[in-house]
Amino acid sequence: MATQMISKKWLHTSWLMVAGFLCYTGMYAVRKSFLAGQYVDLALGFKADPKTVLVISQVLGYMLSKFIGIKMISEMESSKRVRWLIGLVGFGLVMLLVFAMLPPQLKIIALFLNGLPLGMVFGVVLSYLEGRKNTELLAAALSATFIFSTGLVKTVGVILIQEYGIDEYVMPFATGLLFFPIFLLSVWMLNRSKKPSSEDMAERTERMPMDAQKRKTFLRQNGLGYLGLVLIYIFLTIIRDFRDNFVVEFWSELGYAQEPELITLTEIPVAMVVLVLAALGILIRNNQRAFNMGMWLTLAGTATLLLSTFLFQESLISPIAWMISTGMGVYLPYILFHCLLFERLIALLHYRGNVGFLFYTADALGYLCSVAVLFLKEIMDYRGTWTGFFVSLNFISGLSIAFLVLITIFYFRRRVSQNRSLA
Repeated sequence: MATQMISKKWLHTSWLMVAGFLCYTGMYAVRKSFLAGQYVDLALGFKADPKTVLVISQVLGYMLSKFIGIKMISEMESSKRVRWLIGLVGFGLVMLLVFAMLPPQLKIIALFLNGLPLGMVFGVVLSYLEGRKNTELLAAALSATFIFSTGLVKTVGVILIQEYGIDEYVMPFATGLLFFPIFLLSVWMLNRSKKPSSEDMAERTERMPMDAQKRKTFLRQNGLGYLGLVLIYIFLTIIRDFRDNFVVEFWSELGYAQEPELITLTEIPVAMVVLVLAALGILIRNNQRAFNMGMWLTLAGTATLLLSTFLFQESLISPIAWMISTGMGVYLPYILFHCLLFERLIALLHYRGNVGFLFYTADALGYLCSVAVLFLKEIMDYRGTWTGFFVSLNFISGLSIAFLVLITIFYFRRRVSQNRSLA
Protein backbone atom coordinates (compact mmCIF):
# COMPACT_ATOMS: atom_id res chain seq x y z
CA MET A 1 0.00 0.00 0.00
CA ALA A 2 2.78 2.44 0.94
CA THR A 3 4.65 1.68 -2.28
CA GLN A 4 1.47 2.29 -4.28
CA MET A 5 0.93 5.67 -2.59
CA ILE A 6 4.52 6.74 -3.29
CA SER A 7 4.11 5.65 -6.90
CA LYS A 8 0.93 7.75 -7.26
CA LYS A 9 2.65 10.79 -5.72
CA TRP A 10 5.56 10.56 -8.15
CA LEU A 11 3.18 10.04 -11.05
CA HIS A 12 1.31 13.22 -10.09
CA THR A 13 4.59 15.06 -9.61
CA SER A 14 5.76 14.01 -13.07
CA TRP A 15 2.40 15.03 -14.53
CA LEU A 16 2.72 18.53 -13.06
CA MET A 17 6.36 18.89 -14.09
CA VAL A 18 5.62 18.01 -17.72
CA ALA A 19 2.52 20.22 -17.78
CA GLY A 20 4.33 23.25 -16.39
CA PHE A 21 7.29 22.83 -18.73
CA LEU A 22 5.14 22.43 -21.85
CA CYS A 23 2.82 25.28 -20.91
CA TYR A 24 5.58 27.84 -20.53
CA THR A 25 7.39 26.52 -23.60
CA GLY A 26 4.22 27.23 -25.57
CA MET A 27 4.13 30.75 -24.17
CA TYR A 28 7.82 31.29 -24.98
CA ALA A 29 7.17 30.30 -28.59
CA VAL A 30 4.75 33.22 -28.74
CA ARG A 31 6.94 35.66 -26.84
CA LYS A 32 10.57 34.83 -27.70
CA SER A 33 10.47 33.55 -31.28
CA PHE A 34 10.76 37.02 -32.83
CA LEU A 35 14.25 37.28 -31.31
CA ALA A 36 15.51 34.79 -33.92
CA GLY A 37 15.34 37.58 -36.51
CA GLN A 38 17.71 40.54 -36.77
CA TYR A 39 15.48 42.98 -38.73
CA VAL A 40 18.39 45.08 -40.01
CA ASP A 41 16.31 46.28 -42.99
CA LEU A 42 13.43 47.54 -40.86
CA ALA A 43 12.91 51.23 -41.64
CA LEU A 44 11.49 52.82 -38.51
CA GLY A 45 12.38 56.38 -39.45
CA PHE A 46 14.92 57.11 -36.69
CA LYS A 47 18.53 56.21 -35.92
CA ALA A 48 18.04 53.65 -33.15
CA ASP A 49 18.91 50.00 -33.79
CA PRO A 50 15.71 48.40 -35.20
CA LYS A 51 15.87 45.22 -33.14
CA THR A 52 16.52 47.17 -29.95
CA VAL A 53 13.38 49.20 -30.62
CA LEU A 54 11.36 46.02 -31.17
CA VAL A 55 12.73 44.47 -27.98
CA ILE A 56 11.94 47.61 -25.99
CA SER A 57 8.41 47.71 -27.39
CA GLN A 58 7.65 44.11 -26.46
CA VAL A 59 9.32 44.36 -23.05
CA LEU A 60 7.32 47.51 -22.26
CA GLY A 61 4.12 45.52 -22.85
CA TYR A 62 5.50 42.58 -20.87
CA MET A 63 6.57 44.92 -18.05
CA LEU A 64 3.13 46.55 -17.90
CA SER A 65 1.65 43.05 -17.72
CA LYS A 66 3.79 42.38 -14.64
CA PHE A 67 2.49 45.50 -12.89
CA ILE A 68 -1.09 44.46 -13.72
CA GLY A 69 -0.24 40.99 -12.44
CA ILE A 70 0.65 42.30 -8.96
CA LYS A 71 -3.09 42.67 -8.40
CA MET A 72 -4.53 40.18 -10.90
CA ILE A 73 -2.35 37.18 -10.02
CA SER A 74 -2.31 37.72 -6.25
CA GLU A 75 -6.14 37.92 -6.23
CA MET A 76 -6.98 35.35 -8.96
CA GLU A 77 -9.43 32.57 -8.08
CA SER A 78 -8.51 29.03 -9.15
CA SER A 79 -11.71 28.59 -11.20
CA LYS A 80 -10.61 31.30 -13.67
CA ARG A 81 -7.10 30.06 -14.43
CA VAL A 82 -7.82 28.00 -17.59
CA ARG A 83 -9.70 30.81 -19.33
CA TRP A 84 -6.95 33.28 -18.47
CA LEU A 85 -4.17 31.02 -19.75
CA ILE A 86 -5.76 30.35 -23.13
CA GLY A 87 -6.91 33.94 -23.54
CA LEU A 88 -3.52 35.47 -22.68
CA VAL A 89 -1.42 33.26 -24.95
CA GLY A 90 -4.03 33.20 -27.74
CA PHE A 91 -4.11 37.00 -27.89
CA GLY A 92 -0.30 37.13 -27.96
CA LEU A 93 -0.25 34.71 -30.91
CA VAL A 94 -2.76 36.79 -32.87
CA MET A 95 -0.57 39.86 -32.34
CA LEU A 96 2.34 38.02 -34.02
CA LEU A 97 0.17 37.61 -37.10
CA VAL A 98 -0.60 41.33 -36.94
CA PHE A 99 3.16 41.99 -36.60
CA ALA A 100 3.76 40.18 -39.91
CA MET A 101 1.05 42.16 -41.70
CA LEU A 102 1.55 45.73 -40.47
CA PRO A 103 3.84 48.27 -42.17
CA PRO A 104 7.28 48.86 -40.56
CA GLN A 105 6.39 51.88 -38.40
CA LEU A 106 3.43 50.05 -36.84
CA LYS A 107 5.15 46.74 -36.10
CA ILE A 108 6.35 48.06 -32.75
CA ILE A 109 2.70 48.46 -31.69
CA ALA A 110 1.97 44.82 -32.53
CA LEU A 111 4.91 43.65 -30.41
CA PHE A 112 3.84 45.88 -27.52
CA LEU A 113 0.40 44.26 -27.65
CA ASN A 114 2.03 40.83 -27.99
CA GLY A 115 3.93 41.33 -24.73
CA LEU A 116 1.03 42.95 -22.87
CA PRO A 117 -0.82 39.74 -21.84
CA LEU A 118 2.12 37.32 -21.66
CA GLY A 119 3.69 38.63 -18.46
CA MET A 120 0.87 37.15 -16.40
CA VAL A 121 1.23 33.59 -17.71
CA PHE A 122 4.00 32.57 -15.30
CA GLY A 123 1.96 33.57 -12.26
CA VAL A 124 -1.07 31.59 -13.42
CA VAL A 125 1.04 28.47 -14.05
CA LEU A 126 2.93 28.87 -10.76
CA SER A 127 -0.36 29.04 -8.86
CA TYR A 128 -0.88 25.37 -9.77
CA LEU A 129 2.53 24.45 -8.33
CA GLU A 130 3.14 26.55 -5.22
CA GLY A 131 2.52 25.56 -1.62
CA ARG A 132 3.56 21.90 -2.02
CA LYS A 133 6.35 19.94 -0.33
CA ASN A 134 7.85 19.35 -3.76
CA THR A 135 7.31 22.88 -5.13
CA GLU A 136 11.05 23.33 -5.75
CA LEU A 137 11.07 20.32 -8.05
CA LEU A 138 7.90 21.41 -9.85
CA ALA A 139 9.04 25.01 -10.23
CA ALA A 140 12.47 23.85 -11.39
CA ALA A 141 10.80 22.01 -14.27
CA LEU A 142 8.80 25.13 -15.06
CA SER A 143 11.94 27.27 -14.84
CA ALA A 144 13.74 24.98 -17.27
CA THR A 145 11.89 26.90 -19.95
CA PHE A 146 13.89 30.04 -19.06
CA ILE A 147 17.05 28.27 -20.18
CA PHE A 148 16.20 25.49 -22.59
CA SER A 149 12.97 26.57 -24.26
CA THR A 150 14.06 30.13 -24.95
CA GLY A 151 16.97 28.70 -26.93
CA LEU A 152 14.76 26.05 -28.53
CA VAL A 153 12.17 28.46 -29.95
CA LYS A 154 14.88 30.76 -31.30
CA THR A 155 16.64 27.81 -32.91
CA VAL A 156 13.34 26.77 -34.53
CA GLY A 157 12.88 30.36 -35.71
CA VAL A 158 16.36 30.54 -37.27
CA ILE A 159 15.83 27.16 -38.99
CA LEU A 160 12.48 28.32 -40.41
CA ILE A 161 14.29 31.33 -41.91
CA GLN A 162 17.47 29.60 -43.12
CA GLU A 163 16.14 26.18 -44.15
CA TYR A 164 12.55 26.86 -45.19
CA GLY A 165 12.83 30.40 -46.51
CA ILE A 166 10.12 31.82 -44.25
CA ASP A 167 10.24 35.60 -44.06
CA GLU A 168 11.67 36.76 -40.71
CA TYR A 169 8.57 38.87 -40.07
CA VAL A 170 6.27 35.85 -40.57
CA MET A 171 8.61 33.51 -38.66
CA PRO A 172 7.43 34.50 -35.12
CA PHE A 173 3.79 33.64 -35.90
CA ALA A 174 4.79 30.39 -37.66
CA THR A 175 6.89 29.35 -34.64
CA GLY A 176 4.15 30.21 -32.15
CA LEU A 177 1.58 28.31 -34.21
CA LEU A 178 3.78 25.19 -34.24
CA PHE A 179 3.87 25.13 -30.44
CA PHE A 180 0.25 26.18 -29.77
CA PRO A 181 -1.29 22.64 -29.78
CA ILE A 182 1.30 21.60 -27.18
CA PHE A 183 0.32 24.61 -25.09
CA LEU A 184 -3.37 23.65 -25.18
CA LEU A 185 -2.52 20.09 -24.12
CA SER A 186 -0.51 21.41 -21.18
CA VAL A 187 -3.37 23.64 -19.99
CA TRP A 188 -5.65 20.60 -19.93
CA MET A 189 -3.03 18.71 -17.92
CA LEU A 190 -2.67 21.52 -15.38
CA ASN A 191 -6.42 21.73 -14.92
CA ARG A 192 -6.56 17.98 -14.21
CA SER A 193 -3.95 18.18 -11.43
CA LYS A 194 -4.73 17.78 -7.73
CA LYS A 195 -4.72 20.64 -5.22
CA PRO A 196 -2.11 20.81 -2.40
CA SER A 197 -2.82 18.34 0.39
CA SER A 198 -3.31 19.15 4.08
CA GLU A 199 0.23 17.85 4.65
CA ASP A 200 1.53 20.32 2.06
CA MET A 201 -0.31 23.20 3.73
CA ALA A 202 1.00 22.26 7.17
CA GLU A 203 4.61 22.41 5.99
CA ARG A 204 4.48 25.30 3.50
CA THR A 205 1.58 27.43 4.84
CA GLU A 206 -1.82 27.59 3.20
CA ARG A 207 -1.73 29.76 0.07
CA MET A 208 -4.46 32.38 -0.07
CA PRO A 209 -5.39 35.30 -2.35
CA MET A 210 -3.87 38.58 -1.14
CA ASP A 211 -6.00 41.70 -1.31
CA ALA A 212 -4.57 45.22 -1.06
CA GLN A 213 -4.63 45.22 2.76
CA LYS A 214 -2.74 41.92 3.00
CA ARG A 215 -0.13 43.17 0.52
CA LYS A 216 0.40 46.34 2.56
CA THR A 217 0.69 44.33 5.78
CA PHE A 218 3.38 42.10 4.30
CA LEU A 219 5.40 45.09 3.11
CA ARG A 220 5.04 46.89 6.43
CA GLN A 221 6.32 43.84 8.33
CA ASN A 222 9.07 42.69 5.95
CA GLY A 223 9.67 45.62 3.60
CA LEU A 224 13.40 46.20 4.09
CA GLY A 225 14.41 42.57 3.60
CA TYR A 226 12.06 42.19 0.67
CA LEU A 227 13.57 45.34 -0.88
CA GLY A 228 16.99 43.67 -0.75
CA LEU A 229 15.62 40.62 -2.56
CA VAL A 230 13.90 42.81 -5.15
CA LEU A 231 17.11 44.73 -5.89
CA ILE A 232 19.03 41.47 -6.36
CA TYR A 233 16.29 40.23 -8.67
CA ILE A 234 16.37 43.48 -10.67
CA PHE A 235 20.09 43.10 -11.43
CA LEU A 236 19.58 39.43 -12.35
CA THR A 237 16.71 40.33 -14.68
CA ILE A 238 18.80 42.99 -16.43
CA ILE A 239 21.66 40.58 -17.12
CA ARG A 240 19.45 37.65 -18.02
CA ASP A 241 17.17 39.69 -20.28
CA PHE A 242 20.03 41.33 -22.18
CA ARG A 243 21.77 37.99 -22.67
CA ASP A 244 18.53 36.37 -23.82
CA ASN A 245 17.39 39.16 -26.13
CA PHE A 246 20.67 39.54 -28.00
CA VAL A 247 22.17 36.05 -27.92
CA VAL A 248 21.85 35.82 -31.74
CA GLU A 249 23.96 38.99 -32.02
CA PHE A 250 26.51 37.65 -29.52
CA TRP A 251 27.08 34.48 -31.54
CA SER A 252 27.28 36.49 -34.76
CA GLU A 253 29.96 38.81 -33.31
CA LEU A 254 31.87 35.84 -31.91
CA GLY A 255 32.00 34.14 -35.33
CA TYR A 256 29.24 31.52 -35.00
CA ALA A 257 26.48 33.08 -37.13
CA GLN A 258 26.03 29.92 -39.24
CA GLU A 259 25.66 27.60 -36.25
CA PRO A 260 22.16 28.33 -34.86
CA GLU A 261 22.15 25.05 -32.95
CA LEU A 262 24.65 26.61 -30.50
CA ILE A 263 21.83 28.79 -29.16
CA THR A 264 20.20 25.63 -27.79
CA LEU A 265 23.21 23.33 -27.27
CA THR A 266 25.10 25.74 -25.01
CA GLU A 267 22.01 26.10 -22.81
CA ILE A 268 21.61 22.36 -22.18
CA PRO A 269 24.50 22.05 -19.66
CA VAL A 270 23.32 25.29 -18.06
CA ALA A 271 19.81 23.88 -17.65
CA MET A 272 21.03 20.55 -16.27
CA VAL A 273 23.34 22.00 -13.61
CA VAL A 274 21.06 24.84 -12.54
CA LEU A 275 17.88 22.81 -12.36
CA VAL A 276 19.44 19.94 -10.42
CA LEU A 277 20.78 22.39 -7.83
CA ALA A 278 17.45 24.20 -7.60
CA ALA A 279 15.42 20.99 -7.34
CA LEU A 280 17.63 19.70 -4.50
CA GLY A 281 15.86 22.24 -2.32
CA ILE A 282 13.12 19.69 -1.69
CA LEU A 283 15.62 17.67 0.37
CA ILE A 284 15.88 20.51 2.92
CA ARG A 285 12.75 20.43 5.06
CA ASN A 286 13.76 23.34 7.31
CA ASN A 287 12.58 26.55 5.64
CA GLN A 288 15.28 28.79 7.10
CA ARG A 289 18.09 26.47 6.02
CA ALA A 290 16.60 26.19 2.54
CA PHE A 291 16.27 29.98 2.24
CA ASN A 292 19.84 30.54 3.43
CA MET A 293 21.12 27.90 1.02
CA GLY A 294 19.37 29.73 -1.81
CA MET A 295 21.05 33.00 -0.85
CA TRP A 296 24.54 31.45 -0.63
CA LEU A 297 24.02 29.76 -4.01
CA THR A 298 23.03 33.18 -5.38
CA LEU A 299 26.38 34.47 -4.18
CA ALA A 300 28.14 31.49 -5.78
CA GLY A 301 26.37 32.15 -9.08
CA THR A 302 27.46 35.78 -8.97
CA ALA A 303 31.07 34.73 -8.37
CA THR A 304 30.86 32.42 -11.41
CA LEU A 305 29.50 35.27 -13.54
CA LEU A 306 32.27 37.66 -12.50
CA LEU A 307 35.13 35.17 -12.78
CA SER A 308 34.11 33.79 -16.18
CA THR A 309 33.63 37.29 -17.62
CA PHE A 310 37.08 38.33 -16.39
CA LEU A 311 38.66 35.21 -17.91
CA PHE A 312 36.87 35.79 -21.23
CA GLN A 313 37.96 39.43 -21.31
CA GLU A 314 41.57 38.29 -20.82
CA SER A 315 41.14 35.65 -23.60
CA LEU A 316 41.75 32.83 -21.12
CA ILE A 317 38.55 30.91 -21.97
CA SER A 318 36.67 30.38 -25.25
CA PRO A 319 33.44 32.18 -26.19
CA ILE A 320 31.50 28.93 -25.81
CA ALA A 321 32.89 28.33 -22.30
CA TRP A 322 32.08 31.94 -21.42
CA MET A 323 28.47 31.73 -22.63
CA ILE A 324 27.91 28.50 -20.68
CA SER A 325 29.53 29.95 -17.54
CA THR A 326 27.61 33.22 -17.65
CA GLY A 327 24.44 31.22 -18.23
CA MET A 328 25.07 29.22 -15.07
CA GLY A 329 26.08 32.33 -13.15
CA VAL A 330 22.92 34.28 -13.89
CA TYR A 331 20.35 31.50 -14.25
CA LEU A 332 21.18 29.73 -10.98
CA PRO A 333 20.14 32.65 -8.75
CA TYR A 334 17.42 33.75 -11.18
CA ILE A 335 15.74 30.34 -11.03
CA LEU A 336 16.26 30.05 -7.28
CA PHE A 337 14.05 33.10 -6.90
CA HIS A 338 11.34 31.40 -8.93
CA CYS A 339 11.38 27.97 -7.34
CA LEU A 340 12.91 28.32 -3.87
CA LEU A 341 13.60 31.76 -2.36
CA PHE A 342 10.14 33.37 -2.53
CA GLU A 343 8.44 30.02 -1.87
CA ARG A 344 10.47 29.37 1.29
CA LEU A 345 10.27 33.00 2.45
CA ILE A 346 6.45 32.79 2.63
CA ALA A 347 6.75 29.53 4.60
CA LEU A 348 9.58 30.84 6.79
CA LEU A 349 7.58 33.92 7.81
CA HIS A 350 4.38 31.83 8.26
CA TYR A 351 2.51 34.33 6.13
CA ARG A 352 -0.84 33.26 4.65
CA GLY A 353 -0.38 34.77 1.23
CA ASN A 354 1.00 33.64 -2.10
CA VAL A 355 4.20 33.74 -4.09
CA GLY A 356 2.42 35.60 -6.90
CA PHE A 357 2.56 38.95 -5.09
CA LEU A 358 6.24 38.67 -4.16
CA PHE A 359 7.25 37.48 -7.59
CA TYR A 360 5.20 39.94 -9.64
CA THR A 361 6.32 42.99 -7.68
CA ALA A 362 9.98 42.01 -8.19
CA ASP A 363 9.43 40.99 -11.81
CA ALA A 364 7.62 44.21 -12.75
CA LEU A 365 10.44 46.33 -11.35
CA GLY A 366 13.03 44.03 -12.93
CA TYR A 367 11.60 44.52 -16.41
CA LEU A 368 11.20 48.25 -15.82
CA CYS A 369 14.94 48.50 -15.12
CA SER A 370 15.75 46.17 -18.03
CA VAL A 371 13.93 48.55 -20.39
CA ALA A 372 15.71 51.50 -18.77
CA VAL A 373 19.10 49.93 -19.55
CA LEU A 374 18.15 49.49 -23.21
CA PHE A 375 16.94 53.10 -23.38
CA LEU A 376 20.18 54.27 -21.73
CA LYS A 377 22.25 52.34 -24.25
CA GLU A 378 20.47 54.08 -27.12
CA ILE A 379 20.50 57.55 -25.52
CA MET A 380 24.25 57.27 -24.87
CA ASP A 381 24.61 56.34 -28.56
CA TYR A 382 26.79 53.39 -27.56
CA ARG A 383 28.89 52.30 -30.56
CA GLY A 384 30.66 49.32 -29.08
CA THR A 385 29.76 45.67 -29.63
CA TRP A 386 26.84 43.86 -28.04
CA THR A 387 29.39 41.56 -26.40
CA GLY A 388 31.37 44.47 -24.96
CA PHE A 389 28.24 46.01 -23.45
CA PHE A 390 27.33 42.64 -21.90
CA VAL A 391 30.80 42.36 -20.33
CA SER A 392 30.40 45.76 -18.64
CA LEU A 393 26.89 44.88 -17.51
CA ASN A 394 28.15 41.67 -15.89
CA PHE A 395 30.79 43.44 -13.82
CA ILE A 396 28.52 46.25 -12.57
CA SER A 397 25.57 43.97 -11.76
CA GLY A 398 27.64 41.12 -10.32
CA LEU A 399 29.41 43.30 -7.75
CA SER A 400 26.11 44.95 -6.74
CA ILE A 401 24.40 41.57 -6.27
CA ALA A 402 27.21 40.24 -4.06
CA PHE A 403 26.89 43.23 -1.72
CA LEU A 404 23.09 42.97 -1.54
CA VAL A 405 23.11 39.22 -0.85
CA LEU A 406 25.23 39.65 2.29
CA ILE A 407 23.01 42.44 3.64
CA THR A 408 19.78 40.51 2.95
CA ILE A 409 21.01 37.33 4.65
CA PHE A 410 21.81 39.37 7.76
CA TYR A 411 18.39 41.09 7.72
CA PHE A 412 16.28 37.95 7.53
CA ARG A 413 18.41 36.18 10.12
CA ARG A 414 17.52 38.95 12.56
CA ARG A 415 13.87 39.06 11.41
CA VAL A 416 13.34 35.35 12.04
CA SER A 417 15.06 35.57 15.44
CA GLN A 418 12.70 38.42 16.42
CA ASN A 419 9.67 36.41 15.34
CA ARG A 420 10.80 33.45 17.47
CA SER A 421 11.39 35.62 20.53
CA LEU A 422 7.84 37.03 20.22
CA ALA A 423 6.26 33.58 19.75
